[in-house]
Amino acid sequence: MKKNKFAEFFKSKGYYVLLFVGIIAIAAVALIGSNLSSNQEDEPEDFVDLNEPDNSMGAEDDNNLQADESDASDRLDNTETSPDPDVIEGEHGVAENDRLLEFDVFTEEEENGIDIVEDDESAPTVVEQDIEEQPTAVETAGATVKNTSPLSFDVDSGLLWPVDGNVIMNYSMDHLIYYATLMQFKVNPAIVIDAEVGTKVKAATNGIITDIFDDPVTGLTITMDIGDGYSLLYGQLAEVDHRIGDYLSEGETIGTINEPTKYYSVEGSNLYFMVMEGDETVNPMLYLR
Repeated sequence: MKKNKFAEFFKSKGYYVLLFVGIIAIAAVALIGSNLSSNQEDEPEDFVDLNEPDNSMGAEDDNNLQADESDASDRLDNTETSPDPDVIEGEHGVAENDRLLEFDVFTEEEENGIDIVEDDESAPTVVEQDIEEQPTAVETAGATVKNTSPLSFDVDSGLLWPVDGNVIMNYSMDHLIYYATLMQFKVNPAIVIDAEVGTKVKAATNGIITDIFDDPVTGLTITMDIGDGYSLLYGQLAEVDHRIGDYLSEGETIGTINEPTKYYSVEGSNLYFMVMEGDETVNPMLYLR
């Protein structure tokens, strides 16, 4: 009886429906299982579970702690073995630490091995040395002074003419005169005396040479102190055998007349002669005799 019922059941539509549902269920289970498996395979290897403790961080902390303990131990050892700077004294009975603070700074003289004498009254000061060793103008020039008597210019006796010749340009500070070479009118603080090249130039009075220089306008030029605030200037010179500080007597040869500079090329060879009283020029014609 039961066999017949089973045979009829397998032949009925219900059997096929249940079979189809079962196949679908098995397929669904297989599909879900494959998806889960693929998700597990795709999960990154460096996934960190936040719920688990970080063992690497703990290891680093342990290493840092050990290093700090080691440094502290070294410092403690150095403190125990190093001497107390306040107890140990140097060669001069001064604490070593204080000695370093006192002598670490050196002056430039000390670094060069120069001994500095402090509060030595016998050693002359720089100012005293400058005053005592300062050479005079005559010593600087290396000249031999022929006459050391004080200079005095006798205005009444006047000046000797330094060269024989005509005055081709007069002294003029109150009005203009014509300069032929420059082709213009200007004042003239000296006189220009006509003289041939090679003519000897004589000292107009006793005096000491105070300067020798080359000027673009007056050429080789000499200045002389003649005393009482007066001085003379000789320009357009050549063959000067004197030096600064030399004493020249009246009439003694200073040098010779040179070729004129380009500022006096039209006027020709000449002696440029100037007289000064203090810082002011005066007319030489008032003193030439």
